[in-house]
Amino acid sequence: MTSNKAMRLDQSVTRYEQDRYGFRHVATQLAKSIQAIGREGSAVIGIEGVWGSGKTSLLNLLRSTLDEQMEDNTFVLNISPWLDGSETSLVESLLIPVAGIIAEEEEKRMSEESLRQLKRRKELTATADKVLRYAQATARHLVPVAEAAALVGAPNAGKALKALASVQLSQKSLSSSELRSQIADKIAELDLSFIILLDDLDRLEPAQAIEVIRLVKSVADFPRFRYILCYDKAVLAQAISRGLGVDDGRLYLQKIVQIAFSLPRPESFVLRRELLEGAIELYSSVNGASPDTGLLSDLEQVADIYGSTLKTPREVQLVLNALRFHYSGIRDYVYLPDLCFLHLLRITNPGLCDWVEEYLTERSIVESGDGRVSKEEQETLSKSLAEHLSHYFPLQAHSAYLLRNWVPGLSGGIGDHPIKLFRELSDIEKGLMTTQRRLGSQAYWRYYFAFSSPQNILPPEYFDKIFGLASTGKKQTELSDELLGRINGKGISSRTWFEHILSQLTTPVISQRSASECQGLLQFFFQYGDEMIDRYLALNSWFSLYELDTNSVADRLLQRMYETEPEHALETLRKLLLCGRAWRWIAEYCRHLLWQHGLRGNLAPGELEQWLPPDRLKGLCEELAHRLNSPVTTSQLPSMSSLTGYIWAWCDISGVEVIREWMKTRSRRDEDFLQLLLLLRYKGTNSATGRYQALKLSQFSEFLGEEQTLRQRLESIEKEGKYPELINEVNNSLKKNRF
Repeated sequence: MTSNKAMRLDQSVTRYEQDRYGFRHVATQLAKSIQAIGREGSAVIGIEGVWGSGKTSLLNLLRSTLDEQMEDNTFVLNISPWLDGSETSLVESLLIPVAGIIAEEEEKRMSEESLRQLKRRKELTATADKVLRYAQATARHLVPVAEAAALVGAPNAGKALKALASVQLSQKSLSSSELRSQIADKIAELDLSFIILLDDLDRLEPAQAIEVIRLVKSVADFPRFRYILCYDKAVLAQAISRGLGVDDGRLYLQKIVQIAFSLPRPESFVLRRELLEGAIELYSSVNGASPDTGLLSDLEQVADIYGSTLKTPREVQLVLNALRFHYSGIRDYVYLPDLCFLHLLRITNPGLCDWVEEYLTERSIVESGDGRVSKEEQETLSKSLAEHLSHYFPLQAHSAYLLRNWVPGLSGGIGDHPIKLFRELSDIEKGLMTTQRRLGSQAYWRYYFAFSSPQNILPPEYFDKIFGLASTGKKQTELSDELLGRINGKGISSRTWFEHILSQLTTPVISQRSASECQGLLQFFFQYGDEMIDRYLALNSWFSLYELDTNSVADRLLQRMYETEPEHALETLRKLLLCGRAWRWIAEYCRHLLWQHGLRGNLAPGELEQWLPPDRLKGLCEELAHRLNSPVTTSQLPSMSSLTGYIWAWCDISGVEVIREWMKTRSRRDEDFLQLLLLLRYKGTNSATGRYQALKLSQFSEFLGEEQTLRQRLESIEKEGKYPELINEVNNSLKKNRF
């Protein structure tokens, strides 16, 4: 039995246990209806459905059902001569096996002496001979014996094939109509009945389509023949129109097909269920564990919104095949729900998929400061997005507002509000996308569209070296020199080699390392994290820590230690929090842990990752608060290039009151007040004008007081003519605020 996990390249269902869409029940009822026509009756029945709707699967199960419920002297034949690419005509493909069946049935009724004479002469029975001569007359040509022998599924056709070459056109003493009449009479006399299954008629060239019409309409329009044709009505009708030169192929098709049966489209929820179950099965098989509640919830959301656009089982299978092909190789660099979202677009709305890639490419350039997007370009992108989304109307997927859950920076798209692009995100939003390896992450988005370039991948031996240095306490300096030295200019990609190192420190890599190796590498971040930040700022003054996935790497290292020796891991974390030199990075990481465990912030339950004891973590952060609140630390704050990110981390660790008191003390002098405001500016990027620094006073009102009071103080300083350069810089920053 084929595993459900295996990739199925557009294979149809052949066994009942493979049926996931209820085709077995349809096949059972259809078989009853076909049998109800009666063995003496004849009909042409059409099973209509679009490509990928499961027509071949239904036909396979119908064949199995008919075989199980077979009536006496009734034969089921599958005719698909175009599959092997031979020149065998459709007439020959049908009549040769029919001749073989008739020959066998006639032989059963012959005396032993007559049968011996027939075999000695190596001849066919009289009626079988007539069938072959009729095939010659109506097929317009004969296939070679060797080629005819290659026909598949012709029951007992061997006798007919041996005699085929000896049947000469010169022997024909009866007309085609006379032969047809005698064959029909003999079929009735022998009490035979045939059910002919013809699949994939919508894949035929116009000339082949006309041959099918000719077959069922005139050539093989025998009594006791029931034809089952499978086709896409629109496609076959177009082929008939082209082949016969008629205006309306659909109308012509109605003359041929007496009974049309439209294959019921699977319910949308069934297609979504199959997609969801397939994605969950893939995640479990690749990762060796079931998805957590957060990932499962996101998969369900993707399936509910964009899975509702699936129309056929084939589309579901194409999405799952694409996921199976891509996911296992890049699982450590992507978020499966986002990858599922992208491949859903690729199958159901390829234009939108291309748009997403184009938009993320432009956004990456804007975010990195390497370029801008003009207003005209934005308008063009917006119109293009609206056009692609219109294909979804009136489904939920029509909304650009919902699309922003996967594609960052979108706004509007509700009611009369126009779609806007390149909306700025907060550092928290950006950090979460990086931590979760989302499609919108600057660090990971490229992995969704292509496998990593080999140039960006460091060999396993390199990580053996790194962990070897980490496991030796005396080599911490050598380790830091190696890692910090990888923070250099952008080379073969938009990322430094240090970022490539971070991206390869995945769970599978770290899980193979000892606790001591993990401790040594974790120590690097606690000791040199601030120097790491400074080096990036030297390369790019707009750098933000969220751009690096250091939190996730530190988590994985600490988790590995905690799995091995929980108490030792917690004690190591305590020492690093209190003694590590990189107090700025430490504060940001501690805040990350608090949010991750639900002790601070507003993350949804499904987004939490609670792997440390909450009480112990809370206690560690309280100890860290004493360090951050000390004059030794606070005296260094004015020398920082920006306080925006650090202030919020400090606030989550120490509380609002501590920050309020520090800012009150720090802003007593007007000059210090102005310098503090400049340190509280946020960095933004405008797609049209580029980068800027702006100040939002209301953001810090809980620390500094009401915005109106702060503005009055600024006006007072300006009227006094004090510190004009600082005042101008503050005022300009206030004007640039976009929130």
